[in-house]
Amino acid sequence: MALSEDVGRIAAAAAAHAGPGETVAAVLAVETAAGERMYLAAFSDVSGNQEWLALADDGAPVTNRERVREVASIAALVEVAEEAAEQLADGPRLASLQYLESLGGDSSLAGALPAVDELTRDVETHYKVELS
Repeated sequence: MALSEDVGRIAAAAAAHAGPGETVAAVLAVETAAGERMYLAAFSDVSGNQEWLALADDGAPVTNRERVREVASIAALVEVAEEAAEQLADGPRLASLQYLESLGGDSSLAGALPAVDELTRDVETHYKVELS
């Protein structure tokens, strides 16, 4: 199955968790350090409020805090690295440590750590289900 089909499948699974007036705004595909495929879904409402949900490849919500932090951190690092390298992906791409390495990197990534921490905190604070 192509990555775009996987993202579409997970977006449909995520939509089942949308609250009243919420839509799935984005789904980011992430590969963990252990090689596990996960997805970080962003939900938004008409007021611009945002919530998050990480889903496993089978579409089940992830409730383990450490796994959610890893997914959010990898997604954020890849976003920052793409911007620094001025290489924005066309269509879905798999955010992974290998992809991050392929983008290269310089001291700008070290400066991105506060942004990574901020996204991770935002995901945890506005997570749709209880984390363990």
